[in-house]
Amino acid sequence: MAGIDTSQLKIVLQQDYLREILAGKRKSALDLIMDAYRSGYPIPAIYMEVFQEVLYEVGRLWENNQITVADEHMGTAITQYVMSNLYQHLEIADRQRGRLVMTGVQGELHQVGANMVADVLEADGWDVQFLGTNVPVDGVIQSIRQHKADLFGISSTMLFNLPKVIELVLAVRREFGGGLRIMLGGGAFRTLPELPDELKDCVVALNLRDALERTRH
Repeated sequence: MAGIDTSQLKIVLQQDYLREILAGKRKSALDLIMDAYRSGYPIPAIYMEVFQEVLYEVGRLWENNQITVADEHMGTAITQYVMSNLYQHLEIADRQRGRLVMTGVQGELHQVGANMVADVLEADGWDVQFLGTNVPVDGVIQSIRQHKADLFGISSTMLFNLPKVIELVLAVRREFGGGLRIMLGGGAFRTLPELPDELKDCVVALNLRDALERTRH
C-alpha cells in the first residue's frame, strides 16, 4: 500500500463496510474486505480497524434507536461470515507465545468479539482453542486441562453476566491455582467502573489492541 494514505483508506473502508453490512449484502461486504486484504491490508489490522470499529458503531446506532435489533444482529452475522472466509488466509507468527483457551460464559450469546480476539492472538503466535460461547464450566475446565493452556480468555458483552464471569474465574482458580493467566474482555468491562475483588488478579483487555499488548508480556 505504498503511496496510499492509509488513514484515509481506513475511514473509507469503515464507511463502505458499514454500509454493506447494514444493507444485508454479504457478498459485497466480503468482496470489499478481500479486496483490501489483497491490496496489502494485514488481516489483524482489518480486525482491529474495520471489524471492531464498525461493530462499535453498529452498537452505537442500535443504542440510539437509529437501527433495529435485527439490523444489529445482521451486521454481526455478516461480519462473522466475512471473518470465516478471511480466516483461511491468516498468517501465523513464527514466534510461539503459548497456549490460549478463549470462551464466553454461560448465558452469553455474543461470540464475535471473543472470536476476533482468538483470531488476532493466533496470528500473533498463540496456539488457540476457541470454544465459542455459552459453554458449561466443566467443559471449559476440561478444555483448559487438555489444551495445557497458559492463558485463559473470557468475553462478556452484557454487564448482567458479570456474576457468571466471577463464577467461572473462581472455578478455574480452584482447579488450576494462580499459575494460569486469565484475561477478561468485552462490552461488560468497558462499562464497569472497577473490577470486583474476585477478579482483581485478572488482566483486562478493553479492545483487540489491548489484548495484543497485554499478552506479549
